[in-house]
Amino acid sequence: MTFLHPWAVWLGIAAAAAPVVIHLLTRPRPVRLPISTLRFVREAIRQRRARSRLRDLLVLALRTAAVLLLAMAIARPQWGEKPLVSDDEGGQAVRVVLLDLSQSMAATSRSVEAIERARTLAAGYLRYRPGLQANLVLAGATPRPVFDGPSTNFEALREELARCRALPERIDVNRALGVASEMLVPQSENDNRRRELVVVSDFQRSNWAAADFAQLPEDTQIQLEPVTADEAPANLAILRADARARSARGRRVQIEVDVGNFTPGARQAVVEVAVGEATLRLKATCPPGKTTLSDEIELRDLGWQPGRASLVGVDDALRADDSRAFVVCTRPRPVYALVTRQKADERPSSSHYLECALVPDRRLGDDASAELFRVDPEDLSHSVLAPADMIVLDHPGKLSEEGVKLLAGLLRRGRPILYVAGELIDAVNLKRLSDAAAGGLKMPVEFTPPPAGQLRRGLFLASVRAERPPFSVFGDGLQTATAGLRFAGGLSSRRNDGGLQDDLLAAYNDGSACLVMTASDAGALAVVNADLAASNLPQSEAFVPLVEELTDQLLSRRREKSNATCGEQLDATLPVEAGAAEGLTIVGPGPDDADPTPDRFGRLSDEGAAAVWHWPAPDRPGVYQVRREGKPVFAMALNVPAEESELESLPGEVFTERLAGGRKMYFHGTAGEGDRRDDAWKWFAVVCVVCMLGEVSLLLAFRT
Repeated sequence: MTFLHPWAVWLGIAAAAAPVVIHLLTRPRPVRLPISTLRFVREAIRQRRARSRLRDLLVLALRTAAVLLLAMAIARPQWGEKPLVSDDEGGQAVRVVLLDLSQSMAATSRSVEAIERARTLAAGYLRYRPGLQANLVLAGATPRPVFDGPSTNFEALREELARCRALPERIDVNRALGVASEMLVPQSENDNRRRELVVVSDFQRSNWAAADFAQLPEDTQIQLEPVTADEAPANLAILRADARARSARGRRVQIEVDVGNFTPGARQAVVEVAVGEATLRLKATCPPGKTTLSDEIELRDLGWQPGRASLVGVDDALRADDSRAFVVCTRPRPVYALVTRQKADERPSSSHYLECALVPDRRLGDDASAELFRVDPEDLSHSVLAPADMIVLDHPGKLSEEGVKLLAGLLRRGRPILYVAGELIDAVNLKRLSDAAAGGLKMPVEFTPPPAGQLRRGLFLASVRAERPPFSVFGDGLQTATAGLRFAGGLSSRRNDGGLQDDLLAAYNDGSACLVMTASDAGALAVVNADLAASNLPQSEAFVPLVEELTDQLLSRRREKSNATCGEQLDATLPVEAGAAEGLTIVGPGPDDADPTPDRFGRLSDEGAAAVWHWPAPDRPGVYQVRREGKPVFAMALNVPAEESELESLPGEVFTERLAGGRKMYFHGTAGEGDRRDDAWKWFAVVCVVCMLGEVSLLLAFRT
């Protein structure tokens, strides 16, 4: 226990002696009286003396207690650990106030946002005191100090503090502590000023669990001021919203929404999804944690379209995460170029099975030239392959040198290739294709002809990356879907140390590769190592969804990143069809963003064969469009980081015991706890008044 005014304790002890001295000095002295009969007088005096002595002792005790209690009330006793940073400390000092401006600071408790309480707390540490220099660090994704160094301009600091609002971004904790550390470092060997860091935050677990206070000077006194209660506010949020246009299905779009329930019990969630003119409602009972809702929707238009998923009828702590923007780009059904020596009327054949799987809803006898056309390997040219969105090779024979170079060039520029390796010559073609890609194509394995006399029959899948496409499409039914598959033909393979082993998606029981998918510059190459005509895969129910998912993944490699996080640097490569940067404009989500000022939303520049969008610090969520002559050629959805929705705070002992880094640290406790530490003086004052009233009552009771 400490005292705010310790001098009052000593003054009270000295004052408590006054009633004792007065009592001793005012005691009645005996008086001699001549009385003839003393027996009755002595008895009366004895009774009266005992009564008066009891009264005097009680009055003396009450008066002394009243004086001591009054002194304790004036001394203001402080219970618990003494704060490290306060205005009571004198002398020269450098103080840095770090204010958390992340999105979670907009959470409300009892209709008051955490940032409102934070501003009030921070203002108390930005008051003028002789010998004090201070600065304010506004901590978000990019921390920003108000001044370049500590200053005595407290008025400007408080004005900047009054303008602070929660930002739609997360806090970079260690970067903010680094900025504070630079201001607290001694300026010279003779700089002995006291160094103080005050952090005002909700101390959200997802942000502060990896805080490194060891980067601060060793003599720094750290005080943490939380602005939230012990229990995390109840919150329901949309953590992710994504629309995946399935390339093989044209306008059919797969919608996925992750709903986070950060409450103790299950909550009913209703999500309304709007994409263009189409709407969709998803309903589910969400247990605590994350729940994924999904469904398909068919869009009317093609091209880049903005979308938004919103929670309906929700009243929770954080409104900013009740909706999330996304974008989707729907394209016409893809066109496949099937490069093969096999004839269209040769049935059954490997190329026939592929044709049926690539265009599964085409009826026999229909003209498939709009979506798939066959190309003789001898006729390979740029003009022939130009209409194709994807190139499929199956039994092509030995490719010419010009054909290999053409395929390698198209692959580098973003044209996906599916190669079904069922013949020995395919090993030579793949080797030459890899060499022609000039190092841009590094497969995890090198395909080679099988040893002489080895028959590749009866092979089955020994290892499969179930969590990766195309196998993830089967979910829990993967084992059932692949258990009876038997493969024949194809090539042997050996590991390639220069490739990424994660690109090997499936392998046979003899150790050879079954399915490989590797990126090559802007394109992607998938190799299916089997002779489909000699395998039972085409007769299984898994064949069509497997090929559809595989082609969708190859085509999706051409899709550019369409989601980003507010506050963090944005670097996006625009699609090749967007053209050069000249003539492109960026339009924001607001009604006044149609003709933005230069560099308001970053800048566009030409880098290589495509335009690139650079934006150092996006500051507003929503959908941004890149347009040419008013038509969208690219879109990007900016959103609040999903981890800002989980409002659980770290307890104080985690900071003081594990994260302090050897520095002196004081965690003020939960909001309002500091007031309870200093309210004991009120009780001392109340008891003092009770003692004085007791004295009056005692004198009345013993009145003679």
